[in-house]
Amino acid sequence: MQEHSNSKQTNKGGRKRTGSLQFRSGTWYAVLTVAEAGEKVRKWVNLHTESKAVARRKMAKLLAQPEDIDLNQVAKAPETYAELATRVGNRRRAENVVDADGEDCRERLWILPEIGPLSVDRIKASHIAAIYENAREQGKSQSTLRNLRGILCSRFDVAIEEDMIQTSPAARVKVPKIPIDRRARAVLTDAELFVYLAWEHPEKHRQHALFERKIMSVLARIFGGLRTNDLHQLEWTHFDVPDFTKGTALRTKTKKKQYMEVPELLRPILKAWWHATGRHTSGLVFPALRGKHAGVGSKTEVSHAEALRRDLKRAFGIEAIESYKVERKNKRPLTLYKWKKVREMTERETELLEETEATRPVDFHSWRRAFVQAVAGTGMNAQEAHKLSGHSNLAAYQRYLDTNAMLTIPVDSLPQLTSNVDKFYDSFQSAAQPRKNLARPAGLEPATSGLETHCSIQLSYGRIRLEPDA
Repeated sequence: MQEHSNSKQTNKGGRKRTGSLQFRSGTWYAVLTVAEAGEKVRKWVNLHTESKAVARRKMAKLLAQPEDIDLNQVAKAPETYAELATRVGNRRRAENVVDADGEDCRERLWILPEIGPLSVDRIKASHIAAIYENAREQGKSQSTLRNLRGILCSRFDVAIEEDMIQTSPAARVKVPKIPIDRRARAVLTDAELFVYLAWEHPEKHRQHALFERKIMSVLARIFGGLRTNDLHQLEWTHFDVPDFTKGTALRTKTKKKQYMEVPELLRPILKAWWHATGRHTSGLVFPALRGKHAGVGSKTEVSHAEALRRDLKRAFGIEAIESYKVERKNKRPLTLYKWKKVREMTERETELLEETEATRPVDFHSWRRAFVQAVAGTGMNAQEAHKLSGHSNLAAYQRYLDTNAMLTIPVDSLPQLTSNVDKFYDSFQSAAQPRKNLARPAGLEPATSGLETHCSIQLSYGRIRLEPDA
């Protein structure tokens, strides 16, 4: 049995390396052309597997290796979790799994640092428990831990299907229980949003980054409550540049798009950002500001929460900038700036910027919450409102509603007492008047003597005597 394969990898001569699979003596071999002593020879490499699918992967791995590497050692080495994760992740993206990109991100942050280099068959339940414990200690939520378990199970299920392991180590470990933080997330009012937008950073080199955060804040607050990752993936082609009358609200979490009219309030704001960034007709609306991909690449693992709270402290006047001078090595003075707290926060500012017993501080996702709560406040029915905000179901939408808002009981739900209301009020008032010339309640006699040993209660219809136990 023979199978030929080509690799996209090239050798030093620029030609594609090739190889074939041969099944001999109950196992698969890779037959490769390699250089030995300056000459090209065909080499048989035992792949140590009976599975043709595994043999194909191993041969592709061999073809990608430099020619001075010991191919036998590479072929003998079992697949690591990192290699398995890459394969399964690519498969899930090809299958259009909704949160495949999110899975890769969480895996890169929490799973690969713990078990990435380990071979799949060496991973134990204790390794999985350590992943959960580390995430728990870092303050991750119960849903994050469940997501991690789902990622691990999807990887190990494939390993079981391919006979790499017999049982999944993730199946033997329970996700630890984490107390659910039911405190509401603080949300800025429209007046507080205006204060933020009106503030200008005194340091010129930081003004562009602040301008970007302001535009992202307004866009999330007005245009469908976009999530942070939605903003990061937004492109100029999603709007009818330069009019900005129509747009596409990305929903990266659910892999959906919503086409909606751009509110007139938002149009001049988008035009201002478009002019400030070079009037592009394609590319990202909010590209990376730093690094080798600055200006063209997308932002990754950026939440903006800390930067937003820092901006708000300065916009509200809690912190002020002051300058000071230092001397350079060449004796010339250099002016530097630092921010200093100038006053204590009010109760409302503490609610927005710090943890309290009732609330969690504002974050960038708060703009989405503000949009949802504002839409709900207009009286729009829940079915239409949850579609406008891009929620997958009503339960997710309802979690965003303001649980601390003042509730109003509908008038129509109250009993109809209008015809006899005066009589009711008169009876309430007469019942509330204190009774006069009443020394004690009617029908109740005072306690008799000898209370230490027994008590006597005289009712209007007779006498009840309670004797102590003998």
